[in-house]
Amino acid sequence: MRSSEALDRRGLINSPKIGVTAALREETESIAQNPFERFVRTDSDYVKGVSEAGGVPVILPPSLSLRAAEARLDGLDGLLLSGGPDLDPGYYGEEPVPELGTTILEWDALEMALLRLALKRGMPIFGICRGMQILNVALGGTLYQDLPSQFGADVINHWQATPKCQYTHEVEVLDDSYLAEITDRQTVEVNSYHHQGIKGMAEDLTVAARSTEGVIEAIESRDFSEHWLVGVQWHPEGMCDPGSGHRNVFEAHVCAAERHASRGAAA
Repeated sequence: MRSSEALDRRGLINSPKIGVTAALREETESIAQNPFERFVRTDSDYVKGVSEAGGVPVILPPSLSLRAAEARLDGLDGLLLSGGPDLDPGYYGEEPVPELGTTILEWDALEMALLRLALKRGMPIFGICRGMQILNVALGGTLYQDLPSQFGADVINHWQATPKCQYTHEVEVLDDSYLAEITDRQTVEVNSYHHQGIKGMAEDLTVAARSTEGVIEAIESRDFSEHWLVGVQWHPEGMCDPGSGHRNVFEAHVCAAERHASRGAAA
């Protein structure tokens, strides 16, 4: 795998451009206290993760316009689906359970549109936390709407109260997985900020890592010659210290985006 330093030496002009989905946030203060109630935001750690891996991050704000979503993909070489709130369970044919958290319909619509368009274009796609879940659902999989109430009594706490630079549990990486190849690890120490998880796997995806009680923690494409697809349930953007293995996933995504761009230029 080409290192981020090698990619950086080529300069930003030739670096692959990675679309990073942003969040739509609504402030709870009154209009008198804060006249600007709605914000498009993205965690700077996503931007840093892509940049340090040698890519150029391009922020993608929420929009309900399919035409706008398609136009935003023009000129991009890869897509990073960021973390965020719960996905509307209607996307996988279920009614909400009482434990379902906040859903934002505009965000769901944008990411589904972007993801389906990116899949048609064969773009490398990297999903983080919610991003992993929506990737699975878009390809036909399902989710646990709430792990504590639906997975089983032995489920560990997957929502930590500490900063995301700190890990709270380990995940076991499957020996024959692509994730094991790029991280060169059998276990990975991860942070954890989720109460939902993958229930039914999409046909085109396979499990790459699990937590000790069996929760799916990483997924990947069944055939990387067809499509580069990787999702992780934790937040590697907050744990990208050199040697941790987490930065490797960003670098692999950027390298895949570079290959995708090269194929497009040659076509």
